[in-house]
Amino acid sequence: MMDWGIVLAALITAIGGVMTTLMLVMRKENTEDHAKVVGALDTLSGNVDKIGTKLDSHIDWHLKGTINGETIAGNKSAKPKRNIKAR
Repeated sequence: MMDWGIVLAALITAIGGVMTTLMLVMRKENTEDHAKVVGALDTLSGNVDKIGTKLDSHIDWHLKGTINGETIAGNKSAKPKRNIKAR
């Protein structure tokens, strides 16, 4: 007769090995996904900084080109250069 304790121990070991392998594969995929997301966030943070700088200079242009809330007509010296890139 076969000892069921040995069979049960072998079965638990096999199931544990398969589960461990699956977890390691998922962990690797998760790490790769996180690396992609961090790269995308780095790109976005650079774009946000650029937009913030452009917005600050635009607001400054409005503040320099106004008297009592009214825009001075023809005040082109305070106008910032436009940097529009085709995408």
